[in-house]
Amino acid sequence: MNYNDLYNQRYDKIKDTIAFKNKHATAVYMGSTTPAAEEGMTIAEYLTDPHKTMDLFFHYVGRLNERGQIDGLNTMHPTVQNVPLASRWWSLIKMPGRELPPNSIWQVDEKANIDVSDYDFIIKNGLDAMTQRLLPSLVPDEDLKIFKTAVQERPQIMQRYVDEGYPLLSCGTIAPPFETLCGGRGMNKFYMDCYKIPDKIKETLDVMMVDIRKNIAGMSTEKFMLGVWIGGWRGASNLVNQKIWDTLVWPYIKEIAGLLIAKGITPILHMDACWDRDIARFKELPARSVILNTDGMTDLRKARKILGDHAAFLGDVPVQMLAISSKAEVEEYIRRLIGDIGAQGLLLAPGCDAPSNAKFENMAAIYELAKEF
Repeated sequence: MNYNDLYNQRYDKIKDTIAFKNKHATAVYMGSTTPAAEEGMTIAEYLTDPHKTMDLFFHYVGRLNERGQIDGLNTMHPTVQNVPLASRWWSLIKMPGRELPPNSIWQVDEKANIDVSDYDFIIKNGLDAMTQRLLPSLVPDEDLKIFKTAVQERPQIMQRYVDEGYPLLSCGTIAPPFETLCGGRGMNKFYMDCYKIPDKIKETLDVMMVDIRKNIAGMSTEKFMLGVWIGGWRGASNLVNQKIWDTLVWPYIKEIAGLLIAKGITPILHMDACWDRDIARFKELPARSVILNTDGMTDLRKARKILGDHAAFLGDVPVQMLAISSKAEVEEYIRRLIGDIGAQGLLLAPGCDAPSNAKFENMAAIYELAKEF
């Protein structure tokens, strides 16, 4: 990989922010489908033409950067999102232009794709074997081919990001085993299984971790591998009770984070919903080594008081504001947020992911204000 001065400068700033050494605000772009409408492309086309999508993605990000300051990107441009999401959640993903109108966002069609007997299959055969068994029924062959081609072209794709001067915070995603089982079994049935057969669930999760450990061990440690997402969706604090969270959710998140840190990769804990109840538990992870990526529901002010400079924050401009609020309201929110929790250790960005209908001026407000602090 051939690096350049602009990339290295931004890379160092992000690393300094994780370590609470940044002197000024750091700003990160996040908006998987936001460029499509702004640049005149349907979401359906945007998700299925990787090369055209990448060009459009960088054009949109470049326009925002001209208005303000973008130091890095949370994730890369999307490509046939149903493939990675189906692999991660064992669920059918409805796609725009197919099951949905061409400008709709993808949707999870959550239902039970595995039954109780499949826990024994996983215990015997492992996580990857179950994924390979399920994937043909969840993803069309055409989409698998597009995705496999993108994987083969990954070195060239990553070089393009480096050439554009934008470090990628997340160069991959790991779903904790609780999340994958929950998606495959369906939320209602899986939550009941956690009450009825918790020992069987734990045994299954433990076996799934064998393949997760192997996959982490095989990850590249080249410089561009700045971080990897650890998904937190159905295992959020406000969705499961304390005992389930303590035994079936947190131990696996903690281990995955530790394995990434040991490889020199920053864990980015993607925390959808509210994690207030358990925010202090993140002190169990090494200090100044992780990023908490929240979506507007976790109280960042409370989190900063509890965690101090232990963990960096990524966010947290609420997505609904980006779609419906005025630019002045977005600016006021950002000023209050930075005023309350400080710029050190803060990677300013949309909470979770900017919506496809985010107003350009509201997005620009994030990166314009980053230059003030």
